[in-house]
Amino acid sequence: MNRTTLLTLLLTGWAGLILAQQQPENAGFETWEDVGLNTDEPFEWSSIKTSDNSFLNGLAPYVWDQSTDAHSGNYSVKLFNTPILTTVAAGIVTNGQIHADFNPENGYAFTNTADDRWNTAFTLKPDSLVLWAKYSPLGGDVAQAKAVLHTGTAQIPDPDQTNWLAIAQIDITSQTSTWTRFSAPFTYFNQGDPQYILFVLNAGGTSATANSTAWFDDVELIYNDALIDLTLFLQGPYLSNKVMSADLNPNMIPLAQPFNTAPWNYNGTESVVSLPSPDIVDWLLIEVRDANSAANATPATTVAKQAAFLLNDGSVVGLDGISRLAFPIYINENLFVVVHHRNHLPVMSANPLSKTNGEYVYDFSTGAAKNYGGTNAVVQLNLFGTQVWGMVAGDANADGVINTNDGVQLWYPQAGYSGYLQSDVNLDGQANNPDKNDYWFENLGKESQVPE
Repeated sequence: MNRTTLLTLLLTGWAGLILAQQQPENAGFETWEDVGLNTDEPFEWSSIKTSDNSFLNGLAPYVWDQSTDAHSGNYSVKLFNTPILTTVAAGIVTNGQIHADFNPENGYAFTNTADDRWNTAFTLKPDSLVLWAKYSPLGGDVAQAKAVLHTGTAQIPDPDQTNWLAIAQIDITSQTSTWTRFSAPFTYFNQGDPQYILFVLNAGGTSATANSTAWFDDVELIYNDALIDLTLFLQGPYLSNKVMSADLNPNMIPLAQPFNTAPWNYNGTESVVSLPSPDIVDWLLIEVRDANSAANATPATTVAKQAAFLLNDGSVVGLDGISRLAFPIYINENLFVVVHHRNHLPVMSANPLSKTNGEYVYDFSTGAAKNYGGTNAVVQLNLFGTQVWGMVAGDANADGVINTNDGVQLWYPQAGYSGYLQSDVNLDGQANNPDKNDYWFENLGKESQVPE
């Protein structure tokens, strides 16, 4: 019997970030109700003796059982197709409720939004469905596991797929004598947000053959890392033809991320033994926000942060100097990316990133409009040929505004020194007149357009 709870796993990510991933409760079928009675059911699951037809509930055969043959733990759920009068009742369990009918072809499982016992609230977008199963089929039967993300009420099966947003379906077609892992991806029909999830496990479907038997255990939803492939340029070290200098490499760039102080206060532990590439320009701090629009993508919507390396061709890579960035996150609404550098104004994607071939790709440099705030947020880096836009240099104190404080607090005290300096906005390892004249003076008055 379903009681509308959904287990949330808390995973610790970078910098103590807490990521919640919704999973079906009692996914291993370890907890049962009314054991020993003919209405015993796995907790949070139901079958044909607790359907929406109280008359048929008393006549319905027993098509499930608690089994001690388990993939893990002590129990699994055993489903078996049972003959009754002139038909066969399929072994079935659902986290919703069964609509029962004398004709099995008219039956279905459904989310009963009016009764909390028979629905499971769900708001995430998993990538795939995984479970472990054994199967002993007869007469061409196919065991199935289905998970449907939906809004409002929904049912399985449903040729019209009313209110469906996505489905994952596992078909087991042959004898499977040992516990075997099965998986299927979710196919999404649109970008809407789910309200519920409906699971159905069965041993044969509406055309079931008597005595086909299936065992299910350890149902799980998989959330893949979000792979993010970014391209951007910094004004200070930019040379030409989409290339930046890497003058700080290898002796001045620190081996640990430099964003652990104000104003970033990022306590991630990203570090390397040595710089993995001679093409590394500097560190960046990448922030992922989950919001319904760019204007609403404030710091409160941040779901992950990660320090990364910027290469001289504009690529943003992980600590190995090659890989795209991987974030163990899920996105409920839209994914926006904020990029921080220690002495350039931050930028945010003006548009939500969309997933293509399994990864999120975004190039901040191809147009001012790719950056939230447009030409107020970035600077054009070349005068001729294909436009290249980049992050604005000169915010030496990283307060989001380029003003006299950047010079008074940092450039003047550091002028003439060399090293990894906040006032070295062209990243050549020295605080000198080009930093002041070519960037700080030129960009006075500009400020961050990232929502705060």
